[in-house]
Amino acid sequence: MSESAVLGGIGSRVSWGSVAFRHGMRQDPPKTKPRTFSAWLSAEDVAHLLLSGEFLDAGVPVPRKFAPQAVASAISSVERWTREGRIFAIHDLYPRYQFDSRGRPYPPVERALAVLGSAELLRVGNWFATPNVHLGGRRPQELLPTAPGEVLRALEHS
Repeated sequence: MSESAVLGGIGSRVSWGSVAFRHGMRQDPPKTKPRTFSAWLSAEDVAHLLLSGEFLDAGVPVPRKFAPQAVASAISSVERWTREGRIFAIHDLYPRYQFDSRGRPYPPVERALAVLGSAELLRVGNWFATPNVHLGGRRPQELLPTAPGEVLRALEHS
């Protein structure tokens, strides 16, 4: 399965088995504020998404640029969530679909990591990106925002 399929169908054109990937010539994630159409994010991109969500939750305008200390703190949160098995990254790229619009992880992602095995991240990414018979042929990543309960039920059959 290609990287773009596992990461949501958009993004890198380099497949997992390609010569370019094996030699480390994959596309690097953007170093600026995350793009809403991007299927993959760096830890810094996730941090910016999370910080934006915190400002929106507080009902204040989102600054054009966050203080370096705030970004560093948010990156620490992303790294902690990864260590705790709440989210996952494949080769330091976080699939966008595991986060809501405010940068918080969807709860079914943590359950998927527990059920499918956090040591097999390609398997987890593949499960989210593949049409699922228990979801009427829909991909679990598509249902995270609207039907997380259905995603959890489909996990029971994995």
